[in-house]
Amino acid sequence: MLKHPADPHSSSGDPAEGPSRRDFLIKAGAAGLAGTAVGLAGTRIASGQLGGLRSATPRDLQNLVGDGRKRRILLRGGVVLSLDPRVGDFAKADVLIDGKTIAQVAPNIAAGDAEVVDCAGTIVMPGFITTHHHQYETLGRSVIADGRLNGAFPEETYGSVVQNIWTAGRIAEPPPMPGTPGKIIWDLGRVPYDPEDCYISEVVACLSEISEGITCGTDTSQANHTPAHTDAMIKGLMDSGRRSLFDYSGGTDRSADGFPYEFPGAMNDTTKGLGRIAKTYFSSKDQLVTLGFSGGSGPAFRGADYTGWQLGRSFSAFLNSHGGGGNPVDAAKDPRNGTDWSDVTAVHCTRWQDESYAQIGAGNSGYPNKSDSQRWKIWSDRGAHVSIANMIEMEMGHGMPPFQQALNHGILPSLSPDVDTDMTTDPFTLMRGAFCLQRALANDLAFKESNPGNLPIPQLLTSRQCIEMATIAGAAASGLLSKVGTLTPGKEADIIVLEARSINTWPMNNVPGTIVTMMNPRHVRDVLIAGKVVYWKHGLVGWNVERVLTQVEQARDRVLARINGPAKIGKIPQYNNSSANPYRPNFLESCCFKGQNKTAPEYVLRP
Repeated sequence: MLKHPADPHSSSGDPAEGPSRRDFLIKAGAAGLAGTAVGLAGTRIASGQLGGLRSATPRDLQNLVGDGRKRRILLRGGVVLSLDPRVGDFAKADVLIDGKTIAQVAPNIAAGDAEVVDCAGTIVMPGFITTHHHQYETLGRSVIADGRLNGAFPEETYGSVVQNIWTAGRIAEPPPMPGTPGKIIWDLGRVPYDPEDCYISEVVACLSEISEGITCGTDTSQANHTPAHTDAMIKGLMDSGRRSLFDYSGGTDRSADGFPYEFPGAMNDTTKGLGRIAKTYFSSKDQLVTLGFSGGSGPAFRGADYTGWQLGRSFSAFLNSHGGGGNPVDAAKDPRNGTDWSDVTAVHCTRWQDESYAQIGAGNSGYPNKSDSQRWKIWSDRGAHVSIANMIEMEMGHGMPPFQQALNHGILPSLSPDVDTDMTTDPFTLMRGAFCLQRALANDLAFKESNPGNLPIPQLLTSRQCIEMATIAGAAASGLLSKVGTLTPGKEADIIVLEARSINTWPMNNVPGTIVTMMNPRHVRDVLIAGKVVYWKHGLVGWNVERVLTQVEQARDRVLARINGPAKIGKIPQYNNSSANPYRPNFLESCCFKGQNKTAPEYVLRP
């Protein structure tokens, strides 16, 4: 029986075996990725840079993966949550992996030809799956942690900072009238990100999530500024080794400044946009990175005689967009959108009620008005999916995360981290946030003084249901439930091993409760994706993590340097909380507090 090898993710190599393994990021050195991804419009990420990096080598794992002829791995003696009622859950069992698929889940499996991994004191379960994440924004982690969603310069918000400064490279005054453009204050004349910056953002976002136990995520790629940016993001996803849905989304159209812009593409056209990337990157269904599209239920583009959903479906893309890409009531009236919406995921879905209400109870109860919703009913009846970014929605101001509305309509929502600019991607935080929020709102109705409408108290979410949100619902909302999401023989082996015998979780008395209410990413011991070991003994396999961190920091600095560089119009102004000349987000104090709320006095607080 093999024990865990020591530090397989170390950057040191064996001189006898030549250059250190998978050392592209080492070779890149202080020059960054510029040697292989150059120029804004014409960038190509070299195809051989990270060849073979998506699986562990025998040297990394002391032959755990065998010699190439025997590729069977036996996870021995852990608590097993298959999450498949046909398979069952076990207080102690084994999981046999054959190649990239799960072969068997049962106690005491005899597999003499398999490499054995000791899983005593652990929980073996499906990997977590999230369904909405703007991964290119990884460079701007916590840049507006105190910020809101909406608000214009000089307030620091997601719109005015992340979208205007970091993404578009353009700031405008608020429009004098709705539908009219505001006066341009600053215009860089280009987007601040080069394709190489998008590439390293994608790699870091994926590796970060692997370390947290997320084996699959949806990248809402709103940085498709040029074909080169798109290619770089897809390449980053593929090189990372994480399963992903590349949700092809818009970008900043700088064609007037001479940069090619191809989003969204057109039906029956494989030379640009969605058709180009479908042909170039997504010709096979048997791959880790699959194709999604953010097009809406209305016209695919101005003047189109077909909808965005039709465009996406014509290239076999899974449909994922904010709010479903339009009002579900209008979408249902258009016969071109069909009646089977099982290939559609709507993100957020906040404020979908027919009438305003302050509280919601079981069924359609609400106060002071009922919680009826045509949109939720249509979404439920047509089999569509929901992604709730609960931590971001609470922090940013999208509206109350609609867990109760989803549950009342028979939908198990999936969970999503949304943006690193404000919040962690940690799936334990997402599950715990969902668990506590739904229960807090429901439990509050038990008190007469908190329930003036005498609403019936809804059923409380369980830890198990929150785990299913982060696995089964995530797989369904990515179009991948037939492939992953449960430990079912025949499905691909996307598996995580959680260390339960830990000083802060042992002794373990309830398995789902331990995962949701007590664990965090430090409990993720091992991660396998399609049967390949990508995280082992709390470390990324085959990556020089220090070099990765250096590269992403250099990318952040390059973007900031461009933001502070020569501009087409004006110069970047000082915001309420940022530094100016040069522009820098506030580092030591609140990024966003000054000027955020002009309707209430500041708190006067004492400890």
